[in-house]
Amino acid sequence: MRQRAGGSIEAAIVLGSGLAQGLRERVDGKTIAYKKLPGAPQAKLAGHPGYVLCGLWSGKRVAVFAGRAHLYQGFAGDEVTYPVRVAAASGAGTIVLTNAAGGLNAQYARGDLMLIADHLNLTGATPLGPEGKRDPFLSLSEVYTHRLRALAQTSCGNLVLHEGVYAGVRGPAYETPAEARALRVLGADAVGMSTVLEAIEARALAMDVLGISLISNLIGADHDVSHSDVLAAARDGAERIAQLVEGVLARLPHKNRDAPDR
Repeated sequence: MRQRAGGSIEAAIVLGSGLAQGLRERVDGKTIAYKKLPGAPQAKLAGHPGYVLCGLWSGKRVAVFAGRAHLYQGFAGDEVTYPVRVAAASGAGTIVLTNAAGGLNAQYARGDLMLIADHLNLTGATPLGPEGKRDPFLSLSEVYTHRLRALAQTSCGNLVLHEGVYAGVRGPAYETPAEARALRVLGADAVGMSTVLEAIEARALAMDVLGISLISNLIGADHDVSHSDVLAAARDGAERIAQLVEGVLARLPHKNRDAPDR
């Protein structure tokens, strides 16, 4: 990854379902198939191509992961967080986690973007175990870095950008009306099947974390939502995600885990 990027990675981006389109042409770099990365989980799912794109984006050396493994596919917590660990090992001190999510907040509209201010881990899993492998008692008082959220707000231009709480669930079935009501009572503004374990892993590795949800459907307003509907909404919104990420990268200082501040 360092070879393909021309040096140590400064920032990593993990793409949610259907979000690879619209980003690839923005990165001046080369792809590496997941099957060529030792230990990478091989998860086949529509909307997750299965490669990492390494190169320059907005003047920063980046690794863009196009493809996720999910708990509902049978992978363990430490497997779905593989991109986070390999990004950190390649030098990245910042990671941007994106996803397509169902909107629970009545003020949200399909296609809006939401900065993740906090999350609810309702997956029943953790990337920090098993006990004895490393200390599982990680402080999560600030998972999503306030400084990066402020940077995103100044970079959003005319994009609709909310801040809210993301509920991470195991899936893969979508929420029942009763589950949606319960999630709202718990304080969730959006819900999805990824991101929370990656964010926990990133904080365990002392990375700065930015989370961005594309609201792909509205829970309770959209009926009979399918994965193809989510992918279509993500393709429509990929350019907005790319615009926001590009603005954030342009404003990040040149820094990675292997180099001093400069």
